[in-house]
Amino acid sequence: MLSLAHQRGIASRKINVDLATSMGLYSGQRLRDGSVEPDDNGNTLCFPYFEQPADEVNTKYRWVEDGKKRFSQKPNSPKTFFNARVLFDDDMMTEFETGTQPLVITEGEFDALAAIQCGWVHTVSVPDGAPPARDKHGNMIAVPTDARDLDPLTDDKYAYLGRHMDRLQRVKNFYIATDADEQGQRLAKELVRRLGPARCYWVDYPKDEVVKDAKTGKMRSPKDLNEVLQYLGEDKVNETLENVKPWPVKGLFKFSDFPDVGEPITYATGLSPGLDELFRPYPGAFIVVTGIPNMGKSELAKQISVEMARVHGWHTVMFAGEEPIKPYLHNSLRTKFLKKHRKLWTPSERESADDFVEKYFQVIANDPRDDEEEIDIEFLLDKAATAVFRNNTKLLIIDPWNELEHARDKHFSTTEYTGEAIRKLKRFGRSYDVCVMVVAHPKKIDGQPGLYDIADSAHWANKPDLALIVHSDDPFETHRDIIIPKVRFSAAGKKGVTPMQFDLETERYIPVTDFDEIAANANAA
Repeated sequence: MLSLAHQRGIASRKINVDLATSMGLYSGQRLRDGSVEPDDNGNTLCFPYFEQPADEVNTKYRWVEDGKKRFSQKPNSPKTFFNARVLFDDDMMTEFETGTQPLVITEGEFDALAAIQCGWVHTVSVPDGAPPARDKHGNMIAVPTDARDLDPLTDDKYAYLGRHMDRLQRVKNFYIATDADEQGQRLAKELVRRLGPARCYWVDYPKDEVVKDAKTGKMRSPKDLNEVLQYLGEDKVNETLENVKPWPVKGLFKFSDFPDVGEPITYATGLSPGLDELFRPYPGAFIVVTGIPNMGKSELAKQISVEMARVHGWHTVMFAGEEPIKPYLHNSLRTKFLKKHRKLWTPSERESADDFVEKYFQVIANDPRDDEEEIDIEFLLDKAATAVFRNNTKLLIIDPWNELEHARDKHFSTTEYTGEAIRKLKRFGRSYDVCVMVVAHPKKIDGQPGLYDIADSAHWANKPDLALIVHSDDPFETHRDIIIPKVRFSAAGKKGVTPMQFDLETERYIPVTDFDEIAANANAA
């Protein structure tokens, strides 16, 4: 039975207490060993997970302790859906197979109860809620669009899908009714890539701002089916589920077919206030960096990668075709991290720099034992994808473009090949939520180059989301103009020029004011 307190709590959600009881919910008391036994006056709300009638294969426990909601499950129990018995009912499975009824999947048990109460009895809930949407650095976690990277034997978080995959494969339509927040959106993507987007529909919740947010105190729209029921009623729940939208696959869509995802989250590089006002990279961006030789365009790309790791926790994978990995590339990254010439490093600083580079950087290169393997665009993107899965890589740097092996089909012109290669790079960046930065040489080496001066194709000017040009009238002087000639989205900056100083000894970019102060201190000394 349900305690009076639990009955009141369930009723406050506008869920029928008799329905909750019929679904097996009961009150329990937690014992010292962590187990829970039924107790009509217990403070733990118990959600039994059935697959067959009276076959309680798991139980989820919910209680409040020290003012916080707590959750646990029966130890050593298999992962399954709440209300999984709909998958074991022959009549319901026939309805799933013929498409006369969808399988509604919610993020929580109360959302499932809300749908069931409104007549959507073919509803289940995931057992563990939604996974985090961001990593420890606050960056959105990229979710691949397919399941090629998944191993069913180790896919523990979603083991409830694997447990029932033979039945789920027979379901024609899934309504994905996860919460309308970042975590819920990630859960939706994780479910869709395992179930297949062609069979999935997403729920668009009402936009009425009727819910007072517990954290902000501001009014907002409902984020799940239980809130729709609680604040707008059963008719609105039915309307919401009757107006689901196909999950985008490939092809032609209306704008309303796409979930709201917002503008890209852009990031300051931390190199200088002037640069950060004009240039803000973001995952998925395609960036081109150019400049005549010896201006420091490669050093700028590397310094951006170091600061993105230092400030934002971005992991980088690099193809450095012109620079030996050790000692030159390694020393360059260490120098940019320590901000001083290597002859001034202390042993502890060297160790700190080595730890930093080891943690945040990987390189794509030939195996030192087999220098015959050619690195072309396909090889590079395959290894970059591995870096994403292993290290949640956020930045891919190709430096320089001309050092890749360009296996151009004889029927392709150089311009056609370059355009196709750039499309592959941009598709990779969008698919894996990775910022792709290409360092490309210009055709001419005199005067200030533009994007149309980059060798091989005008695509270098037309395709980037962001671009950087490094220029100085005299490469032996320290002054550099960092020119931003291309910004596709206003959130990522604006076109303009910002001056910086290039320390020729450490090959680091320094804000003009900081450089002047360093020079003044050196002269005073």
